[in-house]
Amino acid sequence: MTQRIARTTTSDEGLAVAIDGQEKFFSWLWLRDHSQEPEDFHPRARQRLLETFHLGKVEPAESVEVSEAGDRLVVRWQGNHATRFTADFLAAVTSPDKLYDVVGSDQVLWDASNAAEICARVEHDDFVNDDAVLAEMLQNLRKVGMIALRNVPLSIAASRRVMERIAYIRSSIFGDMWELKADGKLADTGSTPIEIKPHTDGTYNHDAPGLMSLHCLQYEAEGGDNVLVDGFKIARIIRERHPDVYETLSTVSVAGQYIGDGAYLVAQRPVFRHDANGRLIQVSFNNHDRAPFSLPEPQMSVLYDALGVFDHLIQDRANQFAFGQRPGDMVIFDNWRLLHGRLAFKGQRHMVGSYLNREDFESRMRVLAARQPLDMVA
Repeated sequence: MTQRIARTTTSDEGLAVAIDGQEKFFSWLWLRDHSQEPEDFHPRARQRLLETFHLGKVEPAESVEVSEAGDRLVVRWQGNHATRFTADFLAAVTSPDKLYDVVGSDQVLWDASNAAEICARVEHDDFVNDDAVLAEMLQNLRKVGMIALRNVPLSIAASRRVMERIAYIRSSIFGDMWELKADGKLADTGSTPIEIKPHTDGTYNHDAPGLMSLHCLQYEAEGGDNVLVDGFKIARIIRERHPDVYETLSTVSVAGQYIGDGAYLVAQRPVFRHDANGRLIQVSFNNHDRAPFSLPEPQMSVLYDALGVFDHLIQDRANQFAFGQRPGDMVIFDNWRLLHGRLAFKGQRHMVGSYLNREDFESRMRVLAARQPLDMVA
């Protein structure tokens, strides 16, 4: 949709622009700073070349011209230097959280009663070959926190190809593509057949993995169902029923650690992490990997009580989506939102998993949705 500039008004401070019912104001420095002329901005790298803070005081423009169609604006400075913008770009400019946000606030929360019906499923071939299908599935992943693929070829290479449709694979202490068997080769409970309670991965990473995949290559076993829990749904329950607990879990950092395989990783953050606007953006909890630490009383006891409330809710079967994976089944889920676990099993169960960075998942959504307001010059 092409925006139209209705009018402009200049002042000593800057330029007011009316664009399709919106009133925008841009200082002269801002307008000069965002010049797209070749000497100011590299067209291919899309990086600023202008030495913004060498400009000194930017005087008001000599003239402002709007195209006859209203879709372009040219600001002319002293010395006949011009700064050009499209109306679409000026209309899109807003605060950083809104301009670049692809997460939104329309997530669909779920529990055991509705998880199966809202988990989007797709054929492997459609996911890897059709960008429209990929875009739709990533939107489902954004809203619900999980998607499932069917008929994925039984190889690590096929699993890699699926994840690389979204972004490059994140390497970790386990490598890039890691295998889970009950063979004890990893210093992790995932390398055993025992039950693993719901948790998020990477509580010992300063930047926990954003997305996680699990692809079943072999299943000759009894048990071993995967379990997912909607951490955002749990957060809402706690906020509504136990606001004091919510406050504790949002403000007190909990340390996580990983010791093994030649690594000793430690990081800490609250169970509920919010952005600068107060929006919940991450749930982080792993009782298996919680590091030893102590707080002065009564804060330590208050934290234990709060963690107990959270743990009770995530282990309630009413909040768990349990499902069996068979060869060719693959699930991709949001590790910043969902907790995952696994029931105990007997026999042979071979899974391959991988991680993606959160920012790369968001980047892929922007690219597919063409939400890159960078074309400032008509």
